[in-house]
Amino acid sequence: MKTVIAIMKIIESINEKIAKITSYCLILLILSLVYEVFARYVFNAPTVWSSDATYFLCSIAIIFAMAYTWQVGGHVSVDMILVKFPVKVQAFWNVFFMLTMFFLCWILIVWVMVPNVIESWRILERSSIGYFPPIYPYKTWILIGTFMLVLQGVNVFIKEIYRLIKGKELTVS
Repeated sequence: MKTVIAIMKIIESINEKIAKITSYCLILLILSLVYEVFARYVFNAPTVWSSDATYFLCSIAIIFAMAYTWQVGGHVSVDMILVKFPVKVQAFWNVFFMLTMFFLCWILIVWVMVPNVIESWRILERSSIGYFPPIYPYKTWILIGTFMLVLQGVNVFIKEIYRLIKGKELTVS
């Protein structure tokens, strides 16, 4: 169990570091939007790249924050009914839904994304609008962020299995 907890700590540490690093994308996002608004309304000279930059920076911030947000319990959870049951029953239903919904959905998404990202890199795919920026890096960070979300899902799944068996929380940190 010590090895599993050590791996879980590594996953959570990576998610935290990635989220903190990518949070700086929000500063770049704000700066690019302020520049665009200033250029558009003061100089009547809108930029060609602002829309794509906004899209890319937002996607980086969102996709890399998803796993960390789950790690710290920041996602909205509607569990009005489940909280009325004992801990082991809650854990059972969490395990059931993670197996039937979360893992099924996200692993299939990763399965489809991998060949798409490989093909995008092979042809050095570019956007068909704006200033035609390359989109293979975009697809790559979406894949990496999705993979990190699945790894965080494995962490949560292990914690729920522990709750199901032992009836108490597994503390990783």
